[in-house]
Amino acid sequence: MVVSYYRTCLFIFTAENNLVKYHLTRLNYELQSKRITKYALAKGCGLSKQTVCNWCDGISEPKATQIAKISKFLNVSSDYLLGLSDI
Repeated sequence: MVVSYYRTCLFIFTAENNLVKYHLTRLNYELQSKRITKYALAKGCGLSKQTVCNWCDGISEPKATQIAKISKFLNVSSDYLLGLSDI
């Protein structure tokens, strides 16, 4: 089951009832603060612009390999993007 909150955060409930919280605001914040377009992020990570737009709008969530590419491109940690760290 997936419950999402538009433009704030996305909650993913796994079969084990663990809650994983992915902060969309952090991705959007990093893009805005570094003046990086969604197109530039998509191109830099080898993805389509629509895929990145879907993440930023809370329609879908990135896979673990994609989170790694995003964090490397934005020069932040994966833990930061996932809300597990403030660094």
